[in-house]
Amino acid sequence: MPKKWVLEGYFGQDESLQRIQLKSFPAKVGRDPSLSVPIVRSEVSRFHAEFDEQNDQLILRDLGSTNGTFVNHAPLNGSVSLRHGDVVHFASYEVRVLEESDITAIVDGTMTILNVMPLSNKLPTGLSELQLLLNDRAIAAEYQPIVKLDGELFGYEVLGRGSRDDLPRHPYELFRIAESMPGKDAELSILMRDCGVEQGYQKSPCTRLFVNTHPAEMKSIPALLNGMRRLRERFQDLPMVLEVHEDAITDVHLMKNIANELKAMDVHLAFDDFGAGQARLMEMVDVPVDYVKFDIALIRGLHEAPESKQKMVAALAAMTKAMGISALAEGVELAEELALCREMNFDLIQGYFFGKPSSDMRYINPLG
Repeated sequence: MPKKWVLEGYFGQDESLQRIQLKSFPAKVGRDPSLSVPIVRSEVSRFHAEFDEQNDQLILRDLGSTNGTFVNHAPLNGSVSLRHGDVVHFASYEVRVLEESDITAIVDGTMTILNVMPLSNKLPTGLSELQLLLNDRAIAAEYQPIVKLDGELFGYEVLGRGSRDDLPRHPYELFRIAESMPGKDAELSILMRDCGVEQGYQKSPCTRLFVNTHPAEMKSIPALLNGMRRLRERFQDLPMVLEVHEDAITDVHLMKNIANELKAMDVHLAFDDFGAGQARLMEMVDVPVDYVKFDIALIRGLHEAPESKQKMVAALAAMTKAMGISALAEGVELAEELALCREMNFDLIQGYFFGKPSSDMRYINPLG
């Protein structure tokens, strides 16, 4: 069966994200409204470019346009074979090429409006490469120490990193690509967690690991919990803590169920980035959470902050501990920050003072 191709972009006057199926070839692109792909923009030539199909491949040709055609930000001279996920610019106007078999939202019709949203500055490139990363499990995890107040190692946070030369290493950039296609963000998060635990276990099989979630995973709690069950079955004696962003506890009933399921697996629960948004202390009373990680924004430069902020952080830490929850300060870089966190009686510390993320899990206590 021949492949079916779709263009995704912000078409129309309302600049809504839409998809146009390429049904017949050659399919011309340009400012002329009678064309297969009309782009009514002054910078786009009347007959700018055309798509063609040869041997089940999608071919793009520039038709001598005034302002040029670009594929993945490289100028197009002549023609090129396109892949699923390639980003094409007609002058400054961008679209993304998608193979219909990889899309769940395509329906019959020439144009399908998916949702209305502000115009994007950039459709990220690298979707094909990201799929190869997922297929090949090309993740090289790093680990940042989490310590007690005296500097004794308590565990590590697992941080996923890409290991392909044609993609960024940092998870922020990888998730930016993954979030541009439904389901890929959760898939990438699961892969980073699985690989991080696997690699960490090989390096230090008894060390506690804090593993992350992506907000997209909260849309399918059964999948999240099943993934944790698989990890527990594979690594039966490994101490694990699952981190969930504090925003997730708006649904207290849901979080109680998650916490109880994790407890049955002997997996602890941590709320991450506490204080980055709303400090949801009242909701946490009803959720059996084990750790609260105070966001960097609350901790960094705390020794130089107004007394009112210092008192607020101290009070939040005291209330957390009063509920039987361990309070963890993130982002501690300076001795002065550490001294204040110790004075406030935080239970655990994480930050560059004790170590940057590294693939090496050998820890040396800087406090001796």
